[in-house]
Amino acid sequence: MSKSLYVHIPFCSHMCYYCDFAKRRYEETLADRYLEALNKEADRIEQKSFDTVYIGGGTPSSLSCRQLERLFEIIERFEVKGEFTFEINPESFDREKAEILKKHGVSRVSIGLQSFNERILKEAGRVHDDKDIERTFECLDKCGITNRSIDLMYGFESETLEELEKDIEKAVRMDVTHISIYELEVHENTVLGKRGYRNCDEETSYLMYKLIREKLPEYGFVQYEISNFAKEGYQSEHNRTYWHYDDYTGIGIAAAGKENHVRYENVRELKKYLSGVYCEDHLPLSEEDERFEAVMMGLRLIEGIDLKRYQEKYGCYLLEHYSDAVNKHLANGNLIVNDGKLCLSDKGIYVMNDILVDFM
Repeated sequence: MSKSLYVHIPFCSHMCYYCDFAKRRYEETLADRYLEALNKEADRIEQKSFDTVYIGGGTPSSLSCRQLERLFEIIERFEVKGEFTFEINPESFDREKAEILKKHGVSRVSIGLQSFNERILKEAGRVHDDKDIERTFECLDKCGITNRSIDLMYGFESETLEELEKDIEKAVRMDVTHISIYELEVHENTVLGKRGYRNCDEETSYLMYKLIREKLPEYGFVQYEISNFAKEGYQSEHNRTYWHYDDYTGIGIAAAGKENHVRYENVRELKKYLSGVYCEDHLPLSEEDERFEAVMMGLRLIEGIDLKRYQEKYGCYLLEHYSDAVNKHLANGNLIVNDGKLCLSDKGIYVMNDILVDFM
């Protein structure tokens, strides 16, 4: 059975310059049609409960209050046993929407901030300001949603270490429990890609990531995954489903899932989805596919890969199956075995991609 359900809402009130996700500008009539198509796809899911649910996008908070009610009506056919996350952007969030989230059992929000620096926000094509952020947190306070994650980005072309440190200092002063912080990636089909935008150089990227890993723990945000930091007890359970390589279900355009040794991805074209065509690709996973992908995902976690659990699940002992790669990186200090788990060392975190190449 799938542990988690992901629901994709592709609509945004505006288009950010860096975003490569399946999205389109919000139109009320189109969003209504999308929700009805989503309802029909949800009808096809036989499983009736999930440990976690995550509604992402796009910008789910760009939906109107009436549409949010309809969305939750669709989702509430499933029992949510645990964490229930909803993504919001400050410019499209208000008190009424906050109350709707609370009423329908949302226990956690993920807020797309990206930066507090006005110049960087402009470079990224973001449109919110400090007043929008303040209003968002006031709304969450009043409705009692206290489990709050924020997204930050770093690595913009002209960004300095000092500017990143200011972003970190502002973030940790906010009433949040979790911080996801990602390096900017420039995709060719985005506005930044078409403009030939370049992110920062490799040395600056290294120094920025080093700064992040040093500063956030000083304020009680413990790193538990390559790009994620949380206060005690506030790790993202939904995302841990991916990193533990457990099965999950996805609905909505471009949503992906992994169930019963098959990975699938829904269509990205809205027209197809509205016509009732949901899934585009089914990829049966071989034993070797799953063994490698479990390593690829599991090494992202600071705690590493539980070797006993891996052996029980995949029928082989990881340290022997990948002996060449394991021995090489144990010897050079990039990997360590600690308390029955294989994990990246402090040094290895910076070269994870190179390590995975050897596992391939």
